[in-house]
Amino acid sequence: MKNILGRFFHFVEIQTKIASVTPFFTGVFYALYVYKKINGKSTVFFFIAMLLFDMATTAINNYIDARAAKTRVHFSNAVSLSIIVLFISVSAAIGLYLTFLHGIVVLFAGIICFGVGIFYTFGPAPISRTPYGEIFSGGVMGFLITFLAFFINTPENTFIEIRSLFPVISIDIDVMTAVKLGLVSLPLVCGIANIMLANNICDVDRDVKISRFTLPYYIGSAKALRLFVILYYVAYGSILVSSVLRIIPVFCLLSLLSFIPVRKNIKLFEMRQIKSETFPLSGVNLLWIAIPYFLLIFAGCFIRSGV
Repeated sequence: MKNILGRFFHFVEIQTKIASVTPFFTGVFYALYVYKKINGKSTVFFFIAMLLFDMATTAINNYIDARAAKTRVHFSNAVSLSIIVLFISVSAAIGLYLTFLHGIVVLFAGIICFGVGIFYTFGPAPISRTPYGEIFSGGVMGFLITFLAFFINTPENTFIEIRSLFPVISIDIDVMTAVKLGLVSLPLVCGIANIMLANNICDVDRDVKISRFTLPYYIGSAKALRLFVILYYVAYGSILVSSVLRIIPVFCLLSLLSFIPVRKNIKLFEMRQIKSETFPLSGVNLLWIAIPYFLLIFAGCFIRSGV
């Protein structure tokens, strides 16, 4: 049983799920900070759907790689496909249920997430083989997960409202809420995009040999490294701006202290771009950025209410 569980965790790369969990908690805690309450049932259901789909997309990638190499790395093809179909089906069913509870906005955002997740590594032109991988991974995981976690916890018709009176469809958006949410999600967007960018920088020479032309191939490794550094500065800059403008609790400025270890890891990656040695630092940096960030937002929910 332990061996099967270990193979399963390896198949879905459970250790990488932090990339979806951090924006989830950021969105939920920011909603709690803004509205002083959350929808517990919808939040739990969304977490399950998000985690299942994230595991399914990773499983798809590993399944395709195993098929291409004609190896059986984790499970038989039938078992691997069964896991993928089950996870996607359950995730989709929960998504439809959340659409019933919270409206068509959830459906539209979910369709984008599903489309990007599936075609990220699958299809005739997978997104991961293009120079747009960083944009899609950072945008979907960093922003859309934060958005959905926040949206399902907003009071009805206070953020986005869609009304249909055939043949006219009207959409009302609280633009300031959208701008604030975009700023709040930016540290996650940058941190997650940099995981993909670090991976592509390390693999650029090998990728070219298998016709995988990613962003570092087009802009060069030197400029890709510069972008890698800039994205971290943008992440911390957004925390500074959000705190000063009181979009998030002002004491979230304390999370800027995590720049000390992040900067050290940046320097190490700039010196050596080796997949087995320095690539994991991008994941560590995401943890350094995200965990103090969303925990301080969470703390602000209680300090502001006087608890």
